[in-house]
Amino acid sequence: MLPQPAGKPGHKEIVIAAGELRIGLWELADGLRVASILDSAERRECLGPDPLPLFTVTLRDVRTRNETRLVADKGWGAVAVKRSGQGWQFRWEKPLEAALGDIAVTVSATPDVQNQACRWQLRVSNPSREWSLLRVVFPQLALARPGADAAVVFPRGPGEVQTNVWDRAFAYRGDYPDSGCSMQFLACYRQGDRPAGIYMGVHDPWGSTKDLSIETDATNQVTRLRFDHPVPNMTLAGNSFELNGEAVWQLFRGDWFDAALIYRSWVSRQARWWPRIEDGQRTDTALWMRELNVWAMGGWSPIGGTSVVQRFQSFLDLPVGFHWYNWHQIPFDNDYPHYFPARDGFVAGVAELQRGQVFVMPYINGRLWDTHDRGSEDFEFTRRALPAATKREDGQPHVERYGSKETNGAPVELAVMCPATTLWRDTVKETVMRLFTEGGVKSVYIDQVAAAAPRLCMDASHGHPLGGGHWWTEGYWTLLEAIRREMPPGRMITTECNAEPFIRWFDGYLTWHWQHDGQVPIFPAVYGGAIQMFGRAYRGGTTKDLALRMKAGQQLVFGEQLGWIDPTLVDEPENASFFRQAAQLRARLNRYFCAGEMARPPKLLGALPTVKADWQWSGEWWVSTDGVLTGAWRLPRERRLALIFVNVTDQAIAATLKFQGARHGIGAASAQAQLIEAGGSVGQAERWPATSEPALTFPPRRARAWELRW
Repeated sequence: MLPQPAGKPGHKEIVIAAGELRIGLWELADGLRVASILDSAERRECLGPDPLPLFTVTLRDVRTRNETRLVADKGWGAVAVKRSGQGWQFRWEKPLEAALGDIAVTVSATPDVQNQACRWQLRVSNPSREWSLLRVVFPQLALARPGADAAVVFPRGPGEVQTNVWDRAFAYRGDYPDSGCSMQFLACYRQGDRPAGIYMGVHDPWGSTKDLSIETDATNQVTRLRFDHPVPNMTLAGNSFELNGEAVWQLFRGDWFDAALIYRSWVSRQARWWPRIEDGQRTDTALWMRELNVWAMGGWSPIGGTSVVQRFQSFLDLPVGFHWYNWHQIPFDNDYPHYFPARDGFVAGVAELQRGQVFVMPYINGRLWDTHDRGSEDFEFTRRALPAATKREDGQPHVERYGSKETNGAPVELAVMCPATTLWRDTVKETVMRLFTEGGVKSVYIDQVAAAAPRLCMDASHGHPLGGGHWWTEGYWTLLEAIRREMPPGRMITTECNAEPFIRWFDGYLTWHWQHDGQVPIFPAVYGGAIQMFGRAYRGGTTKDLALRMKAGQQLVFGEQLGWIDPTLVDEPENASFFRQAAQLRARLNRYFCAGEMARPPKLLGALPTVKADWQWSGEWWVSTDGVLTGAWRLPRERRLALIFVNVTDQAIAATLKFQGARHGIGAASAQAQLIEAGGSVGQAERWPATSEPALTFPPRRARAWELRW
């Protein structure tokens, strides 16, 4: 039996059974309430006190602009419940607020016994001539603390785990898809020897605009998880809403890595942005990009000369990508998108660098047009670009500021352009193609596409639904597909940050913003092998040397291409030495990153040191990591696994590895383990039983790996 609603005895009980997951609902007089989410194997109630309604719908009266809300658990004149195949269908009709007329909500719930999950679909029908749907919050859950040592998972950057948020004020909000919200799932789980939790995701194959949030209530020991969807054609009367894909509530046994595997299983089968992968490799990405290990970055100064980049490449003795800023005559973040003509010497500099083992990638912006696009003059913006800019409800363009100044000292105001418009698609494509053909570059970086959240454009002349929906991602898909169709062989394109729904159309994501305390490689666990990730922001401060080792080490175990670093690193002997051996080790393991997939990171036993440094992401920015960073990558078709360790401290560390071969996909009774460092194999290979605890030693400031074959 479910707990009775307070003061409401005798209400009808509905139970949705999906393996060990039991979802209980109460059919009330004027609504339907989620009353229980039970882990039946542990007899543990996952739902917290004061549950959230199954959905919340916000509406606006288009005449008065007054807004109101409808929720699932009250305010309805009729609620119908019926079985539908193996699942249930619920329908809410006849709102008690009579002015809302015939608005209705239909929800279906289908149990997935094999995966201990419930799969939900939702539709809001709105035939009204007076009311417009603005936003729909679905799904949403208020979860109880799952144990003394508990954590939440959310998709900022590579993914983040925050622990014990029930004991402090904590809030996360991400506008999907953008740099702070790269994927469409959240999770809450108990840590320890028997981890278990609840996964909540929206498996939307179109990558529609939505907001994800987590907030904690320490008093009630509750964490609230929500997905909030801006509705297509918001502000127009009579618009309806249907959830793209499905919402999923799933009980899982494990931690953040297991939650990532749930999402990867879906995304690799159904997401429209999953690229074609043949024999473990993405062959539409140029081979040189797949096999690249290191990136340098800089402005105009490297030409006058190219020598510092060439010295960097020569020192590493590896091919290098070079991200070239300020190659154009216009200032940075000013007079966009009028990049041409290039500075004198640019084309010759590109040719000089690319005669060696340096691959040049110049910067352009993929979203913005300066509203005063010739010095302080409105050159083409109003006459040409304004009709294609994203608009607010009042018809004014969305503008952004980044600290740059016009020639008269005024702040540069950059309009966000609409990717649904032909003008913007053609403008970006023309710039990219000129860089390939006139500049001769191997790659072009198109800034902000996977970094900045969609703008809810309200300009009906653009031909897309107003506000919400998936027209934003589709607009960029069309733009990028046109570039890929025409770009010369052996070229590639990248963008900023790592919002997922553009992966199929880009070859690399600049992960420079992976700078947070508590981050874990969820994104690489989902997308390793599907796209190349590269770059962290390497900055100054009193602890910059330790921060450099932490970042480079984390990049290595996360599977990123190392660096995005100033090539003058070669003039810092100790830092350069550490960076070089990490890059050389990555080169020896390269196939794992371009043709493999992430495996569960290895666990070291015992009390091991942690380190803390100022990463200088935004002023002082302290980040803590383990002193020995760990990662695992595998080539399942080749029966090979690499366990990677980076000791970023100044002391040698001895530790015991808890090796469980089955958790890494090893089906054999034992595996041959060979120690590998930057210079190659070290010593004799050993046999590790599939379940064992080998003693390992990690020299200071050193990256090393054990390659296992079976």
